[in-house]
Amino acid sequence: MDKTLEKPQQITFDITDRCQMKCVTCSKWKTVSADVINKELTTDEWKSVLDKLHNWLGEGFWFCFSGGEPFLRQDIFELSEYAHSLGIKIASMTNGFSISNLYEKIIDSHIESLNFSLNAINNPLVHDISRGREGSYQKTVSAIFELLKLKKEKNSYLGINIATIMLPENLDEIVPLVEFVTKNKINGIMFQLMDDKESFHGYCVQKGCNTSSYKMPQELRNSYKKMSKKAVEIIDRLIEMKRAGHSIYNSYEQLDAMKVFFNNPDDILNDIICDVGSTNFAVDPYGDVRLCFNMEPVGNIKEDLPENIWVNANSIKCRQMTKSCKMYCRMLNCNFKQNFANFNKSFIVKCKNKLINILKGR
Repeated sequence: MDKTLEKPQQITFDITDRCQMKCVTCSKWKTVSADVINKELTTDEWKSVLDKLHNWLGEGFWFCFSGGEPFLRQDIFELSEYAHSLGIKIASMTNGFSISNLYEKIIDSHIESLNFSLNAINNPLVHDISRGREGSYQKTVSAIFELLKLKKEKNSYLGINIATIMLPENLDEIVPLVEFVTKNKINGIMFQLMDDKESFHGYCVQKGCNTSSYKMPQELRNSYKKMSKKAVEIIDRLIEMKRAGHSIYNSYEQLDAMKVFFNNPDDILNDIICDVGSTNFAVDPYGDVRLCFNMEPVGNIKEDLPENIWVNANSIKCRQMTKSCKMYCRMLNCNFKQNFANFNKSFIVKCKNKLINILKGR
């Protein structure tokens, strides 16, 4: 065992592969079979997972309900209550599409942070197309406003946030989304670069990707190239807005790195050392544990203790594989913010030089 290896800092429960959306940035909806619900961990099994993690990590750590759409699990509030009883803090993601009958439960629950996926605010069609579901914009925005209203009425401490993927089609929506967050006193907004949609697959049918020989699809590369110039200009505007006090969660370093990425994605691949295997611990709907969501499972939490899985041979191999990984997910928020300290020392200099060249049109 590596004596310098710390315990994971980011715990994720992908409690279901199921989702109502057909997002252009995801492929779970293509692969998840109708009977997947019968394969998921039961309520008692998830409670056992919480017990095991609590025994290992103690009180006070955070985990996030993810998926799929977490609120398709009818026991999410029971699990939240149980986690709270153990002194564990809970965040969750949601598409906001099917929670209209859950507003009171959400406000009264022990979920402390709720992130809504929202890709547009002025043009509903842009959001609906990106999510692959007509009417999704209206349901998501309505859910945000209803929860903001209840939060005020009940003096709730629920953090409400927006999560937005930057796409070729929604670049004109980025600045208005920040203004929407500020105007309505939403806690904050985070921006994510689009990634290969095949990375976000149903775990019930695909265990992992071949990360060492991965090549970015040409269609995706073309999309980055298409939006490059405008995206860089908008990111500069985001930096200005963040400095002016708007609640943008992306760090200045990440925003600068995004500009370099849009100029040439391979620069990021060469300059960022991925350390996801030393920070992340994710449990999928069937109990398989991953340190990287794109790689094969390193164990199953139904069969072993998390502290054993964290240091087993599969986990050691996974950490070694990150050194030769050719995927670009190191730019995603779940990885980037933990790993800026692990960048090559020359990255900042390279970043500044590349940005100068971008601005000069070279």
